[in-house]
Amino acid sequence: MKLNFKKIIIPLLILICFFPSLAAAEGQEPDIESQAAILLEPVSGKILYAKNHLQRMYPASTTKILTALLAVESGDLDTIVSVGAELKLVSPGSSLAHLSIGDTISLEDLIYGLMLPSGNDAAYVIATHLARLKSGNPGLPPAEAIKFFSKMMNTRARELGAMDSNFSCPDGFHADNHYTTAYDLGLIAAEAMKQPLIRTVATATSYHPTSWEGPKTQDWKNYNLLIHNGSDFYYPAATGLKTGYTGMAGFCLVSSSSSEDMDLIAVCLNGTEDGRWADNIALLDYGYTEFTWLQLVQPREEVCTVNICNSNWDQPDSLVLVADAGFSDLFAREDIGAIKKEVIIDETLLDIIIPKDVLPVSGISEYTLQASLATGQVVGKVKYTLQSKELFTADLVATAPVDPLPWWRTSTAQVSFGLGLILFALLPLFLKKTPQ
Repeated sequence: MKLNFKKIIIPLLILICFFPSLAAAEGQEPDIESQAAILLEPVSGKILYAKNHLQRMYPASTTKILTALLAVESGDLDTIVSVGAELKLVSPGSSLAHLSIGDTISLEDLIYGLMLPSGNDAAYVIATHLARLKSGNPGLPPAEAIKFFSKMMNTRARELGAMDSNFSCPDGFHADNHYTTAYDLGLIAAEAMKQPLIRTVATATSYHPTSWEGPKTQDWKNYNLLIHNGSDFYYPAATGLKTGYTGMAGFCLVSSSSSEDMDLIAVCLNGTEDGRWADNIALLDYGYTEFTWLQLVQPREEVCTVNICNSNWDQPDSLVLVADAGFSDLFAREDIGAIKKEVIIDETLLDIIIPKDVLPVSGISEYTLQASLATGQVVGKVKYTLQSKELFTADLVATAPVDPLPWWRTSTAQVSFGLGLILFALLPLFLKKTPQ
């Protein structure tokens, strides 16, 4: 016996499938020597590993990532900058690009001098130039320019969500009031790597500054061993980013990499000379081994096919439903097999068939939608969950129109069915033997 329920109120939740489990052994987190560290995936913003990532630390020359970001965002890269008395503010013992007072050089080449040889002199020239530009005072004294630029640094850091940092100089030479966290530095690095020039600079193993005019010009070498093929710490997927060291900060490294369609940012602060390289490599390897991007559903992707009842004779008796939006996210590989996809059909469109040998309603074995339906009509939702947490929900839409049976065909069918029942009921009377 087949029962038809129109505009049923009972919600229908049908589990369509489980995503296939990807065979991946549960990995252990890396053993990181550095005092503070973090691994970030910059697109999703997800933290994949953290160790003391909110602890205030001295960043040393990794500070220059923020200085480079401000240079790209705030200045004209083709501008020729004159090197001035700001060089007198550079602390003794600093790493240098070897600029001299009176030299002229483009802002773009200054960024190379800032990042490759980690030139503190280049940092002060950039800071003074940008402070004078943004303050509107070309005669701003160097010391005041550095204070102005430090305010620029802190404002930009807070805009990026780096709320537990204070930058008092453009180069990162030690000062008690100059600090950040691994997390804040990761946010700054992720933003910096959005800039094409910074990505180019960060991967350059050496550079010849063609715009530099002065008595002691020279080429610059990048001291980031991750990008040097042949070094003991070469990492083929590395795309940068910046080293740092002071006695108080220890050995620091902010690294970036791109592989398997995924970028990563790793930050290690206050490590050992060799340990910082090993720590960053361990973090990057961990990210690529244990995490991956997964497209749960594409826009307009087929999700399921449903039956159609009461459709006209020349109309289809089934219909493909597609998701009206797509969704992708970063997942731990071990979690992928636990992602569930669930279809929820609009209860007002349902026509439910209950098998005659299964009662009550919990025994529903199949379902159909009622015509009429229009192309693009929302007929339900598809929901993705992981461990009962909702990941994404999209509308399910019809891919074709379906017209219902016209009333006169419905009426004819009903009359024919009624006459058939009557004849069936009277049949025993006709077959009954007449008494002799």
